[in-house]
Amino acid sequence: MIEVSSKEARELICHTCGFANMIGEKYCSECGAPLAHDPPAPPVRLVELISDDDEETDALNSENAPESPIPLTPPPVPETPPSSLRPGSETGNGQRPGQRPSSSRKDKQVYCRYCGSKNILGNKYCHECGAPLVSHTHPNQSVQATQSAVRARKSYKPEDDEDAGPTLLPENAVLQGRYQITKLIGQGGMGAIYLADDLRFSRRVAVIKEMLDHFTDPDQRRTATSNFDREAEMLANLKHMGIPEVYDRFTEGNRHYLVMEYIDGADLEQRLLAQDNAPFEEHEVLDWSVQICEILSYLHEQDPAIVYRDMKPANLILNKKGKIYVVDFGIARHFNPTKKGTMIGTQGYAPPEQYRGQVEPRSDIYALAATVHHLLTGRDPQGEAPFSFPPLREENPKISPPMEKLVARCLSMEPEARFKNAREMMEALQKIGSRRSSPPPTIPGTVPIQSRGISTALMKLGLSHKLFSAEWLLRLNIVLLSIIVILLVMLLAKN
Repeated sequence: MIEVSSKEARELICHTCGFANMIGEKYCSECGAPLAHDPPAPPVRLVELISDDDEETDALNSENAPESPIPLTPPPVPETPPSSLRPGSETGNGQRPGQRPSSSRKDKQVYCRYCGSKNILGNKYCHECGAPLVSHTHPNQSVQATQSAVRARKSYKPEDDEDAGPTLLPENAVLQGRYQITKLIGQGGMGAIYLADDLRFSRRVAVIKEMLDHFTDPDQRRTATSNFDREAEMLANLKHMGIPEVYDRFTEGNRHYLVMEYIDGADLEQRLLAQDNAPFEEHEVLDWSVQICEILSYLHEQDPAIVYRDMKPANLILNKKGKIYVVDFGIARHFNPTKKGTMIGTQGYAPPEQYRGQVEPRSDIYALAATVHHLLTGRDPQGEAPFSFPPLREENPKISPPMEKLVARCLSMEPEARFKNAREMMEALQKIGSRRSSPPPTIPGTVPIQSRGISTALMKLGLSHKLFSAEWLLRLNIVLLSIIVILLVMLLAKN
């Protein structure tokens, strides 16, 4: 029996996979199985070198031999694992089966994204908390980028610079061992929005919305976390094609995260800016408005009703197929008619009652009308006096009178003067759209102006359509034919 080193290095053998782990480690670095059991504790034995011929004999003897007593105070963990082994017991890479990497890689370490503990490069699981260090879907890819995850972990503590704003997550940082940050989409004082890859599903891309809290009172933080969980649960229960699906929610320190479906498209505010605030065509806005009304109707018909409260172009994403999605439900709440809330919304789009803290489903109708007014005119209500919306046709003469009338009704100061609900507004929009798509009406017995021939030419001259009834056209044709026959007869007579 040969001892490995003079430092009397001792190791814990994992009963699941047989991997040799260092004393003090709680989880197996190879399979993630727990090593510390109280009681019983894992056996401790001296690591020894054996010859190939004696492997089977020693294995049988070790099963029958009594276990070594566990020391009350484990010896210090050696800095480098033993590497001097006989050639006969080495594998193809120079390592004995179940042995740690050689000391030549001691300075190459990875950090656990959960607890920040250092792990030797090549370990699959954190020895401190048992978290995976390697992606199960990408076995050759580490699920965190060395120290970047540790730096991100430190930023979870309330150490953000008040002047510079909250610390952003670094690229490639991994949250919950699953979501790897790939891109920053946007940020604000309350958090940021990131694009991330779901390491559990290789082809899924998700949007992660980060929300910060700066509570110093633990009770306030618990209340805020409870409200966040309840809000996320409400969003997860919404199933509509125009609302991004919620995949997951979790909390890291003072940061709360919501993982949602990624929509490949651009919001309408970006599209307005891309065309220098030039208004959209009426038929486009009509189609979008019908889709939005259908989504609002779904929300308002929930029990209890859900009032969106933040309708604006920036929260409407249009994909490549022309489908509208309503996003950013961060301020959505269950509607309670007996309880007043704080003023939440965007100035310029919010109705008067929302400034008083009392909202209802018809508040969303006002905000949608303000959004439609912005899309059809290019006039941003955030830069104008509150509740001031000039008639649509004054800003854009191309708009039809029915559309102008509908928007004016929805922008009424009193909720009672608006449509009763979003479904009624949707039906009114559909009627306007059907009028635009249907051909112009014609008077029975007359020829439409699109017809070709003499009648069309005369109608363009401003003559009355009564001259072009079927009877008058028949008479005109007979007269013309008679004149042609007479001319032919005269020509033949001369010849």
